[in-house]
Amino acid sequence: MMDFDKFKKINDERPNYGEIEDADVVTFYKNSGCGDGYRIFLKIKQEGDKKIIQNATFTTTGCGFSITALAMGLEWIKGKTLEEAEKISVEDIETLFEFPERRKNYPQSAVEAIQKAINEYKIGKKTNYITKNRILQKLKEQGHLRNEHLQQAMLDNLDLSGVDFSGANLQNAFLQNSNLEGANFQNANLRGAYLNMANLKNANFQNADLRFAKLIGAQIEGANFQDAWYDIGTRVDPKQIDIFKVMKKAEKGLVEIQTY
Repeated sequence: MMDFDKFKKINDERPNYGEIEDADVVTFYKNSGCGDGYRIFLKIKQEGDKKIIQNATFTTTGCGFSITALAMGLEWIKGKTLEEAEKISVEDIETLFEFPERRKNYPQSAVEAIQKAINEYKIGKKTNYITKNRILQKLKEQGHLRNEHLQQAMLDNLDLSGVDFSGANLQNAFLQNSNLEGANFQNANLRGAYLNMANLKNANFQNADLRFAKLIGAQIEGANFQDAWYDIGTRVDPKQIDIFKVMKKAEKGLVEIQTY
């Protein structure tokens, strides 16, 4: 039986949540079932002939079950060798929290995300990920984020009103609940970005790529979506579907028209 008190405590306290500034690997995983985005950060330490997971954290756009599965999964792998950690299973996560039968897909997704992160570390895959603190420092120094590589950036719950993101690569970026009023996203790559509940009033999305972007609950009054790209994965509130009239629908197999 599910422990509701523990579930609430995990979601209130969010253990292992956040970024690691000097992570050895940062990986992005998308739950194909519900569309939740997961980001895993791992810090690896060499001890003799073994590599130990010194620290492990996550960020997610997901629900309470995603948060719980990731928090417990990362708790389980911390302190373990890479070889031990990559063998993580749903059963291992459920030694820390038991999921209802209908929600066991969440620990399974957490297992896959963790294994992907470990695999990317082992093959030496590089990441273009830049942490929130570094992005904000760059914004302070240069006054804009034009043409920046901000893939998977964690920029939710921030005041970024009026910021110039034109031409930036914000693919799979987290911008939920942020104030982006008057921001300029012209020609930006926002494919798969999470803009749920964001303030997008008077923002400029002209010619932006919004394929698979999520704008549920966003405030879009006065925003310019002229010639922005959308597809079947672009999500908006039913009352906002009129924006598609001025946008361009990308058919399957469409060749990219912009370079980021």
